[in-house]
Order: sequence, then C-alpha cells, then structure tokens
Amino acid sequence: MSVRSFLTSLKSLVDSGALLKSPLKFVTGNQSADLDSVISAISYSYFTNLKDSSEHVIPLINIPREDLRLRRDIVSVLKAHSINEDLLYFVEDFSQLIKRSKAPSQLILVDHCNLQGDEVTDAYNAKLLKIVAIIDHHADEQIALDANPRIIQVNGSCSSLVFNYWYNQIGKPTSFYTNNDVISLLLAPLLIDTTNMTAKVENEDTIAFKKYGEILLSTDNTSFNILKAYALPGAEPQVEFDIFESFYKQVKTQKKNIEGFSMKDFLRKDYKQFEFHSKTSGSTSRIGFSSLSKPFSWILKNYTKAEIIKACTELRSDNNLDVNVMTTSYTRKDNGLYAREFAYCYNSTNSNAELYAKLPEFCTVLDLHSDDLYSVSAEDLSALNTFQSNEVLILFNQHNTQASRKQVVPAVKEAIETN
Repeated sequence: MSVRSFLTSLKSLVDSGALLKSPLKFVTGNQSADLDSVISAISYSYFTNLKDSSEHVIPLINIPREDLRLRRDIVSVLKAHSINEDLLYFVEDFSQLIKRSKAPSQLILVDHCNLQGDEVTDAYNAKLLKIVAIIDHHADEQIALDANPRIIQVNGSCSSLVFNYWYNQIGKPTSFYTNNDVISLLLAPLLIDTTNMTAKVENEDTIAFKKYGEILLSTDNTSFNILKAYALPGAEPQVEFDIFESFYKQVKTQKKNIEGFSMKDFLRKDYKQFEFHSKTSGSTSRIGFSSLSKPFSWILKNYTKAEIIKACTELRSDNNLDVNVMTTSYTRKDNGLYAREFAYCYNSTNSNAELYAKLPEFCTVLDLHSDDLYSVSAEDLSALNTFQSNEVLILFNQHNTQASRKQVVPAVKEAIETN
C-alpha cells in the first residue's frame, strides 16, 4: 500500500467518525514542522498500520494549515507522492478532533521529547492527552519516562530512528520492498539533515541509508521511479548514484526557496516558541525562535525597515510573545566561511525588559560579538531601533558557529531561568 493510499483510507475513517469509538492516537513532530518532523510523523503513522492494519495513528503537523505553503521542500516532496494538504492534519484539525475523542487520547512525539505548541500543550494540561511514545534526537528533557518506545539519542535525522525502529518491529524485510514508496519520503530528511551524508552522520543514519539504497535500487521499484522523476525530470541518469545527489540538490533548492515571502513569512517558515520561568522573579517569558537561511545584510536589502519591525511586532502579538529571537546561518561571500548571527527583538516597556537587555551577557556559550557585523552598518541598526518607539532590535555575530537552534534554545532558557 502506498503512503497516499494509506492516508486516503485514514481520512475516510477519521471523517466518518469510525475511530472515535476509542481514544484517538496522534503522532506529531516538533513545532518547526520541518521536513524531518513531518516525514517522521507520517512514516511512524504508516508503519504502525503496516505492522497491524487495525492500528490507526493520526499524523499531526504541528502548525496551522496555512503555514505549510512556507515549507516548499515538504510540499514538493509530498507532491511527488501525490499527497496534498487535504490528506494531512494540522493544529486546527487537532483542536476539533481532541474535543470529540474519548479522553485521554494517546500522543507519540517524534523529533522532540517535550510538548510544543499551544494546542497540544493545552490538551495535555487538560488531561486530554497522554504521551505514550517518544523517538527523538534532541537532548533528553526527562519527561514521560514510562513511554514505550522511548528512544532519545544523538542522530543526524530523527527519521532514521523512526525507520530503524519500525524495520525491527515489523521484522519482515519483504514488507519494505513491497511497500517501498515510503523510502523516497524518508530519504529526503536524511539527506537534508546530513548534507547528503557528509555531516552529522551517526550510526543509525548509516544503517538506514544502507537499507534505503538496497530497497531503492531493487527492481520494479515505485519509490525509485518517484525519486528519479523528482531528481531528474525529463532526463535519464548515466549512473544510479547520480539520482541520490540530484534528489538532495532538488530538495535543498526547494528548502531555500523564499521567493515572494514577506518578512513575516520568513520568520514563520522555521519557527518554534517556548515558555521559560525565571527562578529569581517568578515571571514567565514566552520566546519565539525563527531560524533564517539568509544574513541580516540580505534582510536589510530585501525588506524595508518598516517591514522588518512590523513583522517582529506582529509575530509577537500573534503568538503572545515577549521576545522573538532570530538566528541566521549562511556562507559569507567575501571569504567563503560558514557564519551565524543572533538577533532578538523586544519592547522596552516590557516588565522584563531589563533582563532581556542583558541576554547576551548570560548566553556566553554562543560567543556573541557586536563588532564586525557582516555588511551591516551601525547606521542600519540605529535606524531599525529608532524606526518605531520602544522597539529594540539587537544583532550579534555568533562566533560559536557550531551552535544551531538546538543549542541556542537551551542557552536562552538558562539565561531566563537563572536570572
């Protein structure tokens, strides 16, 4: 059964109310809803049913439906499998379904190991959800210790952990050859997260990649044909391994495609938010984190100061944030070096403004410096900070280029909670 056929069948069951006879089961990725999260959730749901056709887990994409369009890599990979958004479930759908489900519904976390998103968190706090399983590659946050499976380990891609778990659980390699179109779905996040198997590759990634290759290069293979059509449209590759690299490049191109995005779209494309509680003051800070693929020099050239400040203030208002953090990662054109920036924006009238002003002092692990900003002048920053009353936007070079959002979030969390 193809992934599309499975999702079509699942939708019929959900829409008819047939699954409401017992508590619903959901599997969700993290709030950034990147390729790894989305494919991990869909494949977990698919493999559950492949092992036991009476089991149905609803794959939840942890964003509003309208935000899927901002993730062009995901849209294009799913489209290659004839999967459109009508077959998918988003936070709006979850909010409706959870009200109709017998409590408590079951929740499986993939690509994160703690609750993310207001809708899921609110349902959990209302005792409408119980976390029953976790598969993740982030730092263990020590919740749901009785979850089964509870697989939390360093890995390039969470999707590899999901595949390897179910490959062992199903125990019939022939099932994966017969139902092989899921493999080209799984290949996409693995190649993106490991830069085409050249960076951050761990043992579980290698194991999964080897199995993917064996399945994809078998004869009469639906998944290989999908892969070929996506990677090399209208062309015949000279050698089979060309397809893997071409597939990676095509997905990466779609991931980086932000043509036509407003500044607010750019901030929402890869976004997470958290609540941190100060042990000193007892106050709570809601902080949003946007990962951006362009430097601030590019942002200042492509958006007006009004658009930048408006996007920041609207994002805070829409999500009831105190601070929005923006982290950029890019390759410098002047020297070819990989670089990162750390910026954040808040309103100076906020009751915790004094603490927020000192965030850089407390985030020492990030090694932040305000000098030698890449093609951004002091005048540019001054103009941003004086454009709208009480809005503060601060930009730094992040000399610790190894620290992605996985390290930035804990650094900010510690800064807020201990000061």
